[in-house]
Amino acid sequence: MLKKYLIQAFYFTRKEKNGSIVILGLVLLVTLAFRFFYSFNSHNTNNKVADYKNVMDSLEVIKSSARKNYNYQIESNKKNYSSADYHHFAQPEGVLFSFDPNTLPVSGWIKLGVKEKIANNIQKYISKGGKFRQADDLKKIWGLRPDFVEKLIPFVRIVKDDLPASGKAYPIYEKKEYVKKEVQPLSINEADTMAFISLPGIGPAYARRIINFRNRLGGFYSINQVGETFGLPDSTFQKIKPYLQINHEPLKKININTATLEELKAHPYIRWQLANLILQYKAQHGPYQKIEDIKKIMAIDEEIYNKVAPYLAVE
Repeated sequence: MLKKYLIQAFYFTRKEKNGSIVILGLVLLVTLAFRFFYSFNSHNTNNKVADYKNVMDSLEVIKSSARKNYNYQIESNKKNYSSADYHHFAQPEGVLFSFDPNTLPVSGWIKLGVKEKIANNIQKYISKGGKFRQADDLKKIWGLRPDFVEKLIPFVRIVKDDLPASGKAYPIYEKKEYVKKEVQPLSINEADTMAFISLPGIGPAYARRIINFRNRLGGFYSINQVGETFGLPDSTFQKIKPYLQINHEPLKKININTATLEELKAHPYIRWQLANLILQYKAQHGPYQKIEDIKKIMAIDEEIYNKVAPYLAVE
């Protein structure tokens, strides 16, 4: 009975046998692969450790060699510094005497014990306007040992003078009292640009504008007309007004019986609209007999007439 039960419990079909064989094969392959991977990594790790140790050993050798060379150089330099032949730091022996560093020649510096190269540099500094103003200024000389400078300072005798900081002498100018130039009156119909510029507050631009306005009008018949100049502030005009004079020279006039529209409208007081009215009235009523006839034009009132009449003529 038991035998029959065991046979039934461990009985496998053909498919089950094949599946079991495949599973056992996969387990074996995975086990072998794991063992191979572990062995490979262990080998690489051992190699890396060995390489790291070799590198560190090499660095120690290089470091030791460099330390020996460095110590050797220091000892060698110490010997050289202590040697009398090391000319960079050795200070020549000299004779101390009283001197003015601003006038001492190169030979004098050398006699004090200063190297010739440094003495020449000091001379160049003096020749370019440099100046020693106190004994402590010797400390600024490059190349002199501090202890040597301390020995020189008690012998410095600087002659005081009135030279400026740069050491150069400049001519002395007398201070002159400023005298304001008196403004001269000028004729507004004759003055040129320079004459107008002499007035307070008038520059070249304002002067040119005044003269240009005068030419377009045909001359000024009133001083107040100068104040009508484009861009001229009233405050400036009031400032120059006391210096302006008028000589009543003949004005340049326009013949309203023969003038064209272009000639009339070019005048600052007439322009296109008034010029057109003057010509239309003449076309309708015939030539003007006298200047007062333009008052018959409705647009021309007494103010406009008084303003333009001095520049009109009838011939």
